[in-house]
Amino acid sequence: MMNSRALEKWGLLTFALAFWLSSGAAGNLAAQESTFDWQATNDETARLDPADYQAGRVFKFGDQAGNVHVDIEAQDQITVEMAPYEEWSEAMRHPELLPRVNFRCIREHVTKGTYVCDVAPGRPMTLVFRDERNADRTTVTGLGQSSEHGTVRQFLSPNDIHIQYYRWACVENCNPPKYQWIAELKETYDLTSPLKIYDGITAERDGEPFSVKVTSPVPMTVALVPSRAADELRTKPDGLDSALGGRTCIERSVRSVAFECTFDVADGPQSLVAAVVIPEDGGKVPANKKAEVEVVASKCVANCLTDPEK
Repeated sequence: MMNSRALEKWGLLTFALAFWLSSGAAGNLAAQESTFDWQATNDETARLDPADYQAGRVFKFGDQAGNVHVDIEAQDQITVEMAPYEEWSEAMRHPELLPRVNFRCIREHVTKGTYVCDVAPGRPMTLVFRDERNADRTTVTGLGQSSEHGTVRQFLSPNDIHIQYYRWACVENCNPPKYQWIAELKETYDLTSPLKIYDGITAERDGEPFSVKVTSPVPMTVALVPSRAADELRTKPDGLDSALGGRTCIERSVRSVAFECTFDVADGPQSLVAAVVIPEDGGKVPANKKAEVEVVASKCVANCLTDPEK
């Protein structure tokens, strides 16, 4: 048999466990997780001559968590790759440095497809396209350049490519409700034989979880019941057994316990009923002893929907 101190510690552990479990349950009951997917953003076109290089966007780790996701369509085969931003910028100024560029995520012979790559933290990367057709010349350009030295560039054998960029974005349940445990009731009181009844406990949404904790030096029966039933008990306290019969949110003859119940809005206001279990041998309620009752509820604190159908 556990002594009162051991029972109290066990009750506190049970209460903490109930909070931990029900915190996740509250989110699952009333909020769906956000859904993410790749969403098209801007698109660009480029024109390459044989053996041309051309730069696209610069990607940083902070952009969509460092992921590159691009759809590409080209008339002739191209190589798509990523270059460190600083190395590529230097090669733009000094084309003879191109062989020293450390390309990664290299994908060759592309005419149509989706290109993906991951960007590491702290190292911006430039998306680069290279025309695979052989030629005696190599030109390095920036995306969208259509003229050289103020004159329209004349392409010898143009290879037109289309680049569609994407970003990783929320597409469904993008602002889910956020919940927090809020105290509905917490009181320590002197034990008495009359019932203790606390009103004003109401669910704000269907399936709202309520956690109840009781700590007492003597056995007690604790229940959450409809307020109309609690009102009847105020006038007929002897009808406790019949009023609590068939109730599910109840613990009988406990000293230290935590339990959880859920209610719907249609259930209406609830009341906490706490009653000392009088010993069958006619014993009395011990003097100068206190009991503690507590009720907390998982309430919506942000992104709350006023219309449940939305």
